[in-house]
Amino acid sequence: MKKAIVFLTACALVFLGCSDDDSSDIPVVNLPESEGPIEEIPQDPERVDFELASVNDSGIGGIAAFIPEDDGTTTVYIELTGTNRELHPASINFGDIESGGTAAITLNACECRISTTKITQYDNGIAVDFAELMSFDGHLNIYESPSDNSIVAHTNVGSNAF
Repeated sequence: MKKAIVFLTACALVFLGCSDDDSSDIPVVNLPESEGPIEEIPQDPERVDFELASVNDSGIGGIAAFIPEDDGTTTVYIELTGTNRELHPASINFGDIESGGTAAITLNACECRISTTKITQYDNGIAVDFAELMSFDGHLNIYESPSDNSIVAHTNVGSNAF
């Protein structure tokens, strides 16, 4: 009996964990109301937001917020619109959107529209801080799925965004 209760509880958490209920009172940040609300990204006076543009008629957009932390790291928050339960990998890549480039920093995948990654270094192990990311020659990509590297949203970041 205990196993059945544990199983049913686990199933309920899985099904309720990714809500597609857009009726909350959470404010929309720089996006049309038809896209649905974006959850609150932590406020910080040094926070820098980059608006993710939809690519290939995916209908997926959102915000990528870079926030400097007291320990010298940077936290990147991504909140997507136009998707709910899908898993979307993300990366910060070298170069601007138009020229493309390989991944410089692999971010945590967006799960249930949200991703949070604490950045301390590039994928090659070289340390990077907030100031360096703000002058970095790069762009951020959101991908269709772990098995499909089609880009569904992107934005220029660092020096390419300013």
